[in-house]
Amino acid sequence: MSDLDITFSRTLLAATMEGVRPVTTVVERKAAWVYGLGRDQWEFHGPDGFYWHGRAGNAYDARAKGWDAWLAHRNSVQDCDNTV
Repeated sequence: MSDLDITFSRTLLAATMEGVRPVTTVVERKAAWVYGLGRDQWEFHGPDGFYWHGRAGNAYDARAKGWDAWLAHRNSVQDCDNTV
């Protein structure tokens, strides 16, 4: 893994967090974590027991993908709640 990959992933995570911060608390963000399962396989554990797993190049990339998945899940749940 090159320094360029890490730099890109950190930039991607920073952009993702701009959408996450307004809808989470500091405690929720600090409690979220990632775990590497082996070559390019990662888990993300986020708020309310949310879980994502998939391919990522590094922990920063896994966090960005996990938070993106959490945001998509959150938005889909809210859409369902609004149709009732």
